[in-house]
Amino acid sequence: MTDSRAGNPFATVGHIVHGDAHVGRAGAIGTLRERVLAQPTAAATAIIGPPRIGKSSLAYHLFMRPEVQAEHPRLLPVWMNVSVQGGAHRLFRRLVEDVWDLVCERVPDTDARIARAYERALAPDLDWAELQSEAREFLRLVRRRGWRVVLVLDEFDAAREAFKSQPGTFQALRELAYNLDCNVGLVTTSRRELREIVDMADPDESTFPGIFRSIFLVCFDRPELEELVARLPVPGDLAGRLEELTGGHPYLASVLLERVFEAHPDGPPPGDIPTLNGPMPPEFQYYYRDLEELLRADGKLRDMLEVVFGPQLVVTPNDALSLQQRGLVRVRDDSYGAFSDHFQQYLALLSRDVADWDNWMSVERGLRDLIERSFEDRYGPDWPDELRKTRPKLTAMLDKCGQLMDREVASFGSRASTRLLDFTYPRDLYDLMASHWDIFGKVINKDKSYWSERFSLLAKVRNPMVHNRMSVVTPMDQRKFKLYCDELRELLNP
Repeated sequence: MTDSRAGNPFATVGHIVHGDAHVGRAGAIGTLRERVLAQPTAAATAIIGPPRIGKSSLAYHLFMRPEVQAEHPRLLPVWMNVSVQGGAHRLFRRLVEDVWDLVCERVPDTDARIARAYERALAPDLDWAELQSEAREFLRLVRRRGWRVVLVLDEFDAAREAFKSQPGTFQALRELAYNLDCNVGLVTTSRRELREIVDMADPDESTFPGIFRSIFLVCFDRPELEELVARLPVPGDLAGRLEELTGGHPYLASVLLERVFEAHPDGPPPGDIPTLNGPMPPEFQYYYRDLEELLRADGKLRDMLEVVFGPQLVVTPNDALSLQQRGLVRVRDDSYGAFSDHFQQYLALLSRDVADWDNWMSVERGLRDLIERSFEDRYGPDWPDELRKTRPKLTAMLDKCGQLMDREVASFGSRASTRLLDFTYPRDLYDLMASHWDIFGKVINKDKSYWSERFSLLAKVRNPMVHNRMSVVTPMDQRKFKLYCDELRELLNP
């Protein structure tokens, strides 16, 4: 066990993790090692996953550490961040420069033929076609002398823009990897699948993704999370609570573990730990906003909301599978949910703001507006307190909504809703209206028994709808649900 005085093992959270600090990912490591290092021919591999899931750490841990180079003395690993390379022309020149530097480090007296090929590849004023040809020749000679070049292209999403100005870049990279004379071990890390990246940059280069095997990184499973917790000098029993709060996301879990160590350097106490029970650190909201922006940019936010909350009006089963594969959703009790309960609460905030969400959401908003407006007209802005006095039977329901609202405010601050009725369900809405039928009966017509039957059906269908389990709802009830929604919408918006 490590002495706690050695320092906080999570102090550098957010940076690349490698060596002894790198935990989990045994399956991905095995696949990458087999494809890129173990076979006579290196195979192209794409590491794909949401932000900060550990893509760059995995690639660095496996290819860039000095220990790896000691195990593979003929390995020449080159690391490039595509977002800062300045286009394909600069990327190819940099590849030649870095490979040359590595060769010279290992063999100071490099033969003259490779030296001449290096000089030709870096000659000034080469056009794009000439640069490709000279770079391939240089890498061919390096390969013939028994070296293995591995090129890690980090942040490969940036290729959408970086490679637009230079048609043929994807094909040129494919040639470096696929041509056995060069056989560069090409490894990419990205948030998106390669097909999406290529289509955004140059749809004509359709063959590039075909040579890759995709490795999708998702949240840690329980054993991996326990391995992460074990990095604390005195671990404690934290994995279960971390799994609830983060879904096993390694970055978010590390953020919390860094706080736990700061508060309890000699080990967490048994029982509740304030760090894991209070409001989450701001890094959680920053991360969720990054995910939100990524989903919006890719046109997948609506898909995500429909998969998690339903109903599935636009999203397809393949869309749901893609989100699951990318680690953003997971299956729970035969229904989809976000990767963590906390992120699902964040998505619930977004779902209120999505235009034309679905029939029920428009009806629900209309009912809430009607109820709030009517009670404010009768009782003023403190209408919830007045209702508790005049209709004591509603107190439990109002208190429950208040607790849900307080919990959301504690988690998400100014982004949370402070509108009590946002936390009501169909039957709650009916009970509120039924308590003042002299007001609402005039708006939605008919008597209480008529609408009680309809709201019972709406409540019955809404729950499986939210959890994407419409298969348990009979076709008859689904048709009734739509009819009742249409009926209410017409009454609310004459």
